[in-house]
Amino acid sequence: MSGTTGLAAGPGTGPGVGPVSQRVRPATRVAGLAADVSGGTVRALGIHYGARLDAADRFSPLGGPSPELVQSEPAAFPQAPGSLDWLLGPALMELPQHEDAFQLNVWAPLDARDAPVLVYLPGGAFISGAGTVRWYDGERLAREGGAVVVTINYRLGALGLIGDGQRPSNLAVGDILQALRWVQGNISRFGGDPAQVTLAGQSAGAFYAYLLSQLPQAKGLFRRTALLSLAWQPPLTPAEYAERYRLLVEALGEDAPGLAEVPAGALLRAQGAVSKAYAGRGLGLMPAADSTVPADLFDFAAAAGRLHVSELLLSTTQDEAAAFLKAVPVAAVTPGQLAGFVAGHFEDAPATLAWLEEKLPGATCHAKLVEAMSLHQLRLAAFELAGHARAAGVDASVARFAVASPLEGAGSAHCFEVPFLFGNREQWADAPMLLGVPEAVFEEAGAALRGLLLGFVADGRARTDDGGVLPSFDPALPQAYRIGADGAGFIPAEPDLAPRR
Repeated sequence: MSGTTGLAAGPGTGPGVGPVSQRVRPATRVAGLAADVSGGTVRALGIHYGARLDAADRFSPLGGPSPELVQSEPAAFPQAPGSLDWLLGPALMELPQHEDAFQLNVWAPLDARDAPVLVYLPGGAFISGAGTVRWYDGERLAREGGAVVVTINYRLGALGLIGDGQRPSNLAVGDILQALRWVQGNISRFGGDPAQVTLAGQSAGAFYAYLLSQLPQAKGLFRRTALLSLAWQPPLTPAEYAERYRLLVEALGEDAPGLAEVPAGALLRAQGAVSKAYAGRGLGLMPAADSTVPADLFDFAAAAGRLHVSELLLSTTQDEAAAFLKAVPVAAVTPGQLAGFVAGHFEDAPATLAWLEEKLPGATCHAKLVEAMSLHQLRLAAFELAGHARAAGVDASVARFAVASPLEGAGSAHCFEVPFLFGNREQWADAPMLLGVPEAVFEEAGAALRGLLLGFVADGRARTDDGGVLPSFDPALPQAYRIGADGAGFIPAEPDLAPRR
């Protein structure tokens, strides 16, 4: 493993380039690792949770960590600027990138002992993201929740998904499994209880957390799961995988070396070509069905029967799809296009169109498309999964984040809840979506969102802002706990508009 000596991550190094991260923090050592302390919380960055079994093979699965815990400068796996930078800002590009970024960061209360553990999987459409980026500074979550917080990296894009072209590799799944095994073996050194691990994921991270909650090989590695913005997104079929592989190789050019040897930069450019080819039709690269990823992963009835967790917390934002439709001019969405989307995604198209008009009278077709897509892909999916989980004996509850960004066209878009959840606005100072959000709204909505998650992490019961407990999902009275700029409270679920699945 290159560059992984027992390196002391001194004050100001790592995933924070913003003002707080550059502030001098008292240095210490925890479990033999370089760490620093702020506000009664210890943080250790850039810890390696594993290494490739064959260091010369970029598609090698991981072996376990070395007997000695090892650190290096926090990094990210190779990636291009993200499609949501217009919302999030450029923080991901601050990190060094290389193919050995099998790292995690840890935050823990100084006096932690048998503390609950939150493991967070970042999103990024399977081709970008890093648990080591400054956005996921877990200091406040650790301090307010008395919890040990872990954020992790996993392989992205072709490196984590494509493999040799004969079959999907889904190496990212193995990476996350290895990180969870690291947590089981080492988190007690930070005062965490390995028997009280909650796995949380957002977006692509939610996909992996949802998948791992069903895999037998992950049973016992975590107890409960929080899924933030889990989209209904079935894995690729073998034919869909083969087509993407063909496009990737074609984009590399006939004179390019094989995927195992091509430079990372060329691979990223080829990935971009695949993503462009699928623009408006779905993701270019994503997990494909194989012996690890069930083909019926998003058959919620079947999936619920495979769940090995005791509790499930599901959360979405109000306007998820606004993040993905920003590039589409408002005037470009016609009534015919809206009707076509609705007919393709809902069993009763006339009823759905009538409901959209009733909810958004006089709104543009673009706004109605955002609503229809958000409803189909995420919000209704959360209620469906919660209902099937309850029927399978898994406690489940549903939340909705509805604070709107002042940024034009954003609303309460996909990813907008993340800075509120981590409560670290200074680490998002250059995120356009947060500009103009009143500090009182940020603090109050963030406290409500953290209360939900931290209560869930503590004992499986999400807490409401008045100190109550979020009730289990009741299919006879479906509702979500809504957090908005005007406060928090329960709202009824949208009518069952029979989404096509």
